Amino acid sequence: EKTAVRLTPGDYVDIKATDKKAQVLFISSMQLDEPIAWGGPIVMNTKEELNKAFDDLKKGTFIKKTISY
Repeated sequence: EKTAVRLTPGDYVDIKATDKKAQVLFISSMQLDEPIAWGGPIVMNTKEELNKAFDDLKKGTFIKKTISY
């Protein structure tokens, strides 16, 4: 239930059918070679960014209408 897994080259996923419903979402991307700070549903590059993201989430400002690069 609500599990995220990071696979590396050579890893594989084996899914077996049961009588229960399951939803599976696979996302693939190029490796960015950046640091990862993972906290529950939020992934950032640093612990500081992660803390700010959770602060923004609590304040209701986490979702941005525009993105600046």
